[in-house]
Amino acid sequence: TLRDTLGYLQRLGINAIKLMPVVEFDGNESWGYNPSYYFAPDKYYGPKNSLKEFIDTCHRRGIAVILDMELNHTTGSNPLAALYWNNTANRPAADNPWLNETARHPFNVYNDLNHESLVTRYFCSRVMEHWLKEYKVDGYRFDLSKGFTQNYTGSDVGAWGRYDPTRVAIWKRYYDTLQLKSPGSYVILEHFADNTEEIELSNYCMMLWGNNTYNYQEAAMGFINNSNFSGSSFTARGWTQPHLISYMESHDEERLMYKALQFGSSFGGYNIRNLNTALKRMELTAAFGQLIPGPKMIWLFGELGYDFSINHCPDGTVNSNCRTSNKPIRWDYNTVTERRTLYTVYSKLNQLRMHPLYKNNFTSSRIVHSLSVAFKWMQLTTDTSNIVVVGNFDLTPSQATVSFPGGGTWYDYFAGTT
Repeated sequence: TLRDTLGYLQRLGINAIKLMPVVEFDGNESWGYNPSYYFAPDKYYGPKNSLKEFIDTCHRRGIAVILDMELNHTTGSNPLAALYWNNTANRPAADNPWLNETARHPFNVYNDLNHESLVTRYFCSRVMEHWLKEYKVDGYRFDLSKGFTQNYTGSDVGAWGRYDPTRVAIWKRYYDTLQLKSPGSYVILEHFADNTEEIELSNYCMMLWGNNTYNYQEAAMGFINNSNFSGSSFTARGWTQPHLISYMESHDEERLMYKALQFGSSFGGYNIRNLNTALKRMELTAAFGQLIPGPKMIWLFGELGYDFSINHCPDGTVNSNCRTSNKPIRWDYNTVTERRTLYTVYSKLNQLRMHPLYKNNFTSSRIVHSLSVAFKWMQLTTDTSNIVVVGNFDLTPSQATVSFPGGGTWYDYFAGTT
């Protein structure tokens, strides 16, 4: 199924695919964040050679494949847990060489790995090497990377996020291991820690997730006070490297289109809850979300305005118990003119990101912007090219002054007019 979709993704301008967890997990219908065996793809998704064929096909098309890897925790059916298990307390035994008896940090699920343990480090390094060499994956997005610490913070979320030199050292060791096994492989962290820690990891060539979903949702719905996009910019965070993977949507967040249709504002005859109006708001958010410098992630079907809730149930209701349930695959959206127009906008934005004259704009720190008000704009500047992005997120027409980096003839990228 995924191989048949690669042409669609390539036309969209995708150059990397991040798969949600594929290592063997408990049960069948799952997001995969309940890993049990780390060296095999899950039986429900198909045999290993099918996965290898998918990765090879992606590579032939110039598309990288990144695996979502869960080495913060494991389920009790994993031999690492089962071999040293306290049946009375229903948790890892005190002498378990790989796992902590109880989690060292908040938000942990299942059983917490001890990354200060030499045997755990060896095990994790072998897992990373296995998928890099046996399956030829291009790198990893590490789930709950902030949990790779033995610094006990209990339920104190604030303390957990503070700069932790031991956690930094752990991640530098793992990064070095990956580069030794597969030079140039990607390390992407779902970290959300203190900015000083993220800067240090970024400077060490790791990439980090940058969640700005709430702000884009607010902008899409017409609620301006909380619609500041500047958190998507690595420069706004004081970083020197463009290693922030910012995104408008992810598997953990509610869909922008769903929020717009369910809760969007209205004024006079302008109603964001109207399908075509909401789709235009998606084009507007994409123009900023995709063109702010740094790598970007699109959650599947965001380019078609997918509007089923994250909590959509198979029976059509919406319930938080259905969060990981299978969601409808709506290829028919691709035949709706207004949705197809949104796809075209995404495609053209991605083409701009890869255009030889403009691609340096998206790793440059030369960005000036005003992203906190209804009338948003930003300038991207390099020695060879300039881009200005302008958007009105208000519910009414607006007038504003926008400065351009220089004089001369400027072109509307979508219309081709001056």
